[in-house]
Amino acid sequence: MKRILLIFFIALYQTSFSQDKSIIFNSEINIETNAINGAIINEIFTNSYLNNNLKNRIISLNDQDHVINLNLNTSFIYGEKINNILSYKFSFSDVNHANIKFDNNILKILLKGNSEFENEKLDFTTTNIRVNRYQQFKLFLDYHKEKYGFGLGLSYIYGNHNLTLISKKGSIYTAPNGEYLDLNYDLNSFVTDTSNLSPFEHNGNGISLDLTGSLTFLDHQLELYMLDLGYINWNNNSQNIYLDSTFTFNGIEVDNIFDFNDSILEISNIVDQYDNINQRNSIYKSYLCSNIGVKISKQIQNKRFGMITYGLNTKWQPYLDNKKLSIKKIRQGFKQSNYSPFYYVATEIIASKISIIPKIAYGGYNEKFNFDLSLLLKRKFSLALGTQHLEYLFSKEYARGFGVYLQIHKEL
Repeated sequence: MKRILLIFFIALYQTSFSQDKSIIFNSEINIETNAINGAIINEIFTNSYLNNNLKNRIISLNDQDHVINLNLNTSFIYGEKINNILSYKFSFSDVNHANIKFDNNILKILLKGNSEFENEKLDFTTTNIRVNRYQQFKLFLDYHKEKYGFGLGLSYIYGNHNLTLISKKGSIYTAPNGEYLDLNYDLNSFVTDTSNLSPFEHNGNGISLDLTGSLTFLDHQLELYMLDLGYINWNNNSQNIYLDSTFTFNGIEVDNIFDFNDSILEISNIVDQYDNINQRNSIYKSYLCSNIGVKISKQIQNKRFGMITYGLNTKWQPYLDNKKLSIKKIRQGFKQSNYSPFYYVATEIIASKISIIPKIAYGGYNEKFNFDLSLLLKRKFSLALGTQHLEYLFSKEYARGFGVYLQIHKEL
């Protein structure tokens, strides 16, 4: 890791005497979910316990699959213009990404127990967890002429840690009067080496690809992009644990309460159990969260307004590398990203050396309307500060996310 950082700073030093250079610092934290809203989050932190009313509100908020997504990213970007049509950027990014999806029945069991669901089979097949931490070193080349342009980026991924848990099936059945319980699950999990949990531990290597294209026509600019399409191969110190189990708990019969002791719990017919546990060390592959989309921009003929932009963004991230590249694999990646198409409109309101950039969007991880706002201060260096969920400040009942970001841009 130290060697890679040294190469990065040497590259910056060697190009520091040329013209048309820039340095950009980005930092972002963003949490999105359809599981709970801002009002419930505040109530959880202000109350000392979860009462029944709050539990019922959490369960009733969404009767389908719940998604929680967390991004915590920091990046440094160095850019340089080689000539009038060609430029390049070199970036270093520290990336932390967690994506969790779970069935509403999981919430019912965790919050209410199983006593309220007698004679019901609660299914939790759709549960999955993905956590990635890595550093990304990217070189991006941009060729741009007056009417068209294209870009190509290639990244090396230095993998630190990964946790993947996928539920292929899962259910719990409570018989009337609690006479017995049936629990079935089929889980597949992967985890990198846990002997060293250092933030910059080296457990894997990967690559990713960026492709962009732009076309200007009728005073509009059309841009297509595919960013961070790649994967990480985790080393053979990683563990793959497969569990396929069935439990039937038949209860305990006590003839004399005064003779009740621990040995009763060891009676063989209390629990009928079938276990298939397979654990081994192996190499495995996890995918990065890729962005694929299109946007159209137009310069507004007004001194107070800059560009107006319409866009559509999607994400691609399969759970496992279990299919060859095909139309089916492509569909799998879009579906398993747990992300719905994200539509947005953004513009720039110019006031002296300050620009206000509002954006309204729909979709994403929470499938709701989102309102973003950023302030751009233009001085000797440009400073952008914004929130990705402005609605959290005004309507916590509606808000399904929270996010802030900072960007510092300096021309050299």
